[in-house]
Amino acid sequence: MKSEWTKKMLSDIADFNPRETIKKGAIAKKIPMDVLRPFYRDIPYYVEECFSGGTKFRNGDTIMARITPCLENGKTAQVSILNDGEVGFGSTEYIVFRAKEGIADKDYLYYLVCSPEVREPAIKSMVGSSGRQRVQTDVVKNLEIDVPSLVEQEKIGSFLKAFDDKIALNDRINKNLADLVQTLYKEQFGNISSEDNTGILSDVCSYSKDKIALSKLNSSTYYSTENMLPNKAGVTEATSLPTMQQTTFCREGDTLISNIRPYFKKILYCDKECGCSSDVLCFTPTQSRYAAYLFSTLYADNFFAFMIAGSKGTKMPRGDKQQIMTYPLVIPSDEELENFNAIAFPALKQIHSNRTEIKKLSALRDTLLPKLMSGELDVSGIDL
Repeated sequence: MKSEWTKKMLSDIADFNPRETIKKGAIAKKIPMDVLRPFYRDIPYYVEECFSGGTKFRNGDTIMARITPCLENGKTAQVSILNDGEVGFGSTEYIVFRAKEGIADKDYLYYLVCSPEVREPAIKSMVGSSGRQRVQTDVVKNLEIDVPSLVEQEKIGSFLKAFDDKIALNDRINKNLADLVQTLYKEQFGNISSEDNTGILSDVCSYSKDKIALSKLNSSTYYSTENMLPNKAGVTEATSLPTMQQTTFCREGDTLISNIRPYFKKILYCDKECGCSSDVLCFTPTQSRYAAYLFSTLYADNFFAFMIAGSKGTKMPRGDKQQIMTYPLVIPSDEELENFNAIAFPALKQIHSNRTEIKKLSALRDTLLPKLMSGELDVSGIDL
């Protein structure tokens, strides 16, 4: 019950930037800032690099961006990609929180850091030049929080964790479905031979030239390179919409690819009408029956390698739209396309369904989170 909670400073229940050791020059797992997904617990991937400095952490630690706009955009995660006893590292722009043993539950601490109880004062504490403002760590350390007993912390953490576990499961299912469709595509159309009916990309699609008014779009239906995720991980909601009056119109069945730095492999299959920025290419199939085949063609690593090879620019390379349309491919027969679509379209439909469920779960979690952390909702009587 809330009446039994005790007031403590955040530093009473969490160690900040706990001391860990990685030898200079040693190869270790690194979590760059751009890997973190907004308001998403899990870390999708890591890179292995020589350690030269940065924050250090172990599994179970919470990492929170301390710089604008990363913190405002929800870049907070719980580390789970390391082996037992392994130490990883990341940006100096993280604050690392570790639950004090016997005092705090690691899942409760993660959700506490994500809650308005910590986020809002952390954001208000930011100082520095415009665009490079940083959280004052001491302000966060000294935050006074009403803290429940360890048993109740574990219940709150377990309750909210169930939402993120289901979100993570849906994401894994979606990745498996996308990989399944890609495997089928490679088996049927991956190797071009002299016996195949060959063509180029422009035979099966074109770039969308239609426009849509920005007033008809919202954060869930507007895509730019900023809210498309790397490594074919989908998209997040846009944090803002541009001020222009109209943008590129995309239809259900189109495929979107970020044209800036194509090596990030940002791609999306459109499951509804939407709009995209000028930095995103919208590929429209010549016939609707080619939609899944087109997406699978563009999803392939071979296509991204082709796009990267033809890109122009050094610091911010962009794909060459004319070169992209010369990508060689197999033109499937009616029978081949029908067999492929029998699996591909249901898989893409299920991916869309899972993403819709993820949005609903995220919204419900975010509604319950502040109520649980403030004690407005009492879980002491719930058997978890």
